[in-house]
Amino acid sequence: MFKKTKRRLVFLNALVFFILQNAFGAMVYFYMQYSLYHQVDQTILEKQTHLLHEKEKIGTELSPEKEENHRLVYILYDKDNKLSQVIPKNSVSHRDSQSFSHLVKKEGLQSTTIGGESFRYINLSVSKAKQYAPVQTIQIIYNLKHENEMLSHLLMIIGFGSLLSVFIAIIAGIYLANKALIPIKLSWEKQQQFVADASHELRTPLSVMKLNLEHLFRHPDHSVEQESETIHQAIQEIHYMSKMTTDLLTLARSDSDQLQLIYEPIQLDVILHQVEKDFQALAFLKNIQLTADIHSIKMVGDKERLKQLFVILLDNALKYTKENGSISINSSIKNSRAIIDIFDTGIGIPKADLPYIFDRYYRGDKSRTRHLEGSGLGLSIARWIVESHSGKIRVTSKEGEGTHVLVSLPLKNNF
Repeated sequence: MFKKTKRRLVFLNALVFFILQNAFGAMVYFYMQYSLYHQVDQTILEKQTHLLHEKEKIGTELSPEKEENHRLVYILYDKDNKLSQVIPKNSVSHRDSQSFSHLVKKEGLQSTTIGGESFRYINLSVSKAKQYAPVQTIQIIYNLKHENEMLSHLLMIIGFGSLLSVFIAIIAGIYLANKALIPIKLSWEKQQQFVADASHELRTPLSVMKLNLEHLFRHPDHSVEQESETIHQAIQEIHYMSKMTTDLLTLARSDSDQLQLIYEPIQLDVILHQVEKDFQALAFLKNIQLTADIHSIKMVGDKERLKQLFVILLDNALKYTKENGSISINSSIKNSRAIIDIFDTGIGIPKADLPYIFDRYYRGDKSRTRHLEGSGLGLSIARWIVESHSGKIRVTSKEGEGTHVLVSLPLKNNF
């Protein structure tokens, strides 16, 4: 399904890259054109100023040796704008000089094309300058052949670069598209795995409920008391599905940053005492000793989410601790951080499974039943809550001996 998306990304990236490259080429061309023409204009204006202030004879000032490669041409006109002289001689054909004579009345710097060549020129009136008599007007002409050749060569280079940029743009587009698709593919694979795992988890309770309901349907004459076990199993599956969907919703919202935490000053020790008190009755039923050494801790955090965190951790400890075992909760403050330790003497976690216990739906010990494992999302939610508080969670365990969960939370933080 990513092939079509990749093609679109390649096309868009290549198009943007191609446009940027050619826009840069156009900028270089127009800047060079402006610079060259500006230089030409400065040359013409300097010549104009020099002629107006020059007191030498016209023959000395307008010397052909001073004008390299005949790029500057002077056409002199006497009364009634009649052509008098062209300096240097033979630099402009008679036909072209006649064309220039029609432009003698124009003022300021001008551009024209004559005989297939481009020129910049200015008309200088010297009627009041006695040293130029009987010349009335001097036409200063600059041949743009050299500048136009430079611009033509530059345009050829830019054109070749544009063709080359097509291939570069395609390669760059493919590279950028591949880079852009990496997080999308990872997110898609994660979502697909998430949906597959959720479907697998929900399929079993739905199947059990279906079997129980079909059993009840086949025995309409049975009393509620007779079918109490079947009804109890269906209710258990409903509770399991309810917890599963709640956990799924929590993680889905956390992934999309839609779940906002409410940070406020709280007493963490009060939350720990409350959770410990709630689990005392459950621990008593399993003949498990639950002890707590909790010190006063003031911090900033989300009260409800932190309570959920410790409920998850204590629920796991109680779930995997056998009868006559023990669970302890300790809290302290160290280096401006709240440190919470939860120890249990449960069945422990195999060393090979420890790196993956926070992964969603990770299945380590296959001997554990689905009901013992719960939704399989508890520790993923626990890690999200801790990280949302800029904290750290670490689990160490020895199989057959027990597990130690350490939670470290900053007392104050800029969330």
